[in-house]
Amino acid sequence: MAVPRGPGSLRDLQLALQLKVEELRHRDALIDELEMELDSKDDLIRQLQVELDRYRSAARRGGQDAETRRTKRHAFLAEAPPLDSAQLAAVSITSYRKSKESRDLIQKALLDNDYRKHLEREQIASIVDGMYPTSLDKGSCVTQEGDVGSTLYVLEEGRVEVTRQGRKRSNISGGKVFGELAVLQRCAGTATVTALTNVRLWAMDRQGFQTITMRAGLLRRSRHTDLLRRVPWFQSLPDGVLCRLADALEETVYSDGDFIIRQGAPGDTFFIVSEGQVKVSQQASADGERETEWTLSEGDWFGEHALKG
Repeated sequence: MAVPRGPGSLRDLQLALQLKVEELRHRDALIDELEMELDSKDDLIRQLQVELDRYRSAARRGGQDAETRRTKRHAFLAEAPPLDSAQLAAVSITSYRKSKESRDLIQKALLDNDYRKHLEREQIASIVDGMYPTSLDKGSCVTQEGDVGSTLYVLEEGRVEVTRQGRKRSNISGGKVFGELAVLQRCAGTATVTALTNVRLWAMDRQGFQTITMRAGLLRRSRHTDLLRRVPWFQSLPDGVLCRLADALEETVYSDGDFIIRQGAPGDTFFIVSEGQVKVSQQASADGERETEWTLSEGDWFGEHALKG
């Protein structure tokens, strides 16, 4: 027996199917992002575990003389940043005076580099402050292929040549970054960098770089956790869950006048205002008549219906 269908029911089903497909697409994209973030955190955990194992191994070598113990402990500390939040807070990063031109050059070089996606504005500012000056004569080797590097460089003056397996790869002039892999992960250098002229560089070692990035991560988590605790829905959550939510928050900067969301558009994002103000306006009808308007400030939130599905 056939069930009669009203007009437009097929169109409604097609629209519902299209919406469901779009929702699945969004979910797949979110899963991809979370998997990438998880891989990144797994790499960091493995790296920290290696450092911890190395520390425990060094501590067990009690039969060596005191001078040897001091030398090995110093070598370890030069490579591994503190793992504890209290230790991170206690470690100070020395700032080096720079002209405005040098600061601008370093900042631009960092922003132009591919690995800057791992850094936030505060981290970049701290790296600029903490880079120290160094100079090398023409013909000097800056980094050697195969050696385990530990220094990030920004070239301010002069030119260097990059070679790999004895073959020239490129020349680098002022305003460029190199050695970033040395501070991101412990690995052998993939190229030799040689000064073609007298060069002036700004440098930062691996310990300083990782201390800045890890400290920034802890501060970011604390800031995000405080924001989440202002939202009634999250106040009853355990601290562990709240920390994971804090890690999942992403900071996005909008300029004055930018639209964040528009009335009537599908909502898939929950927002908390961390800085500045947001103007909210709601139209009563399609003719553009404005019904209400109000302002949200730091700690306020919107888009909560996205969390309710």
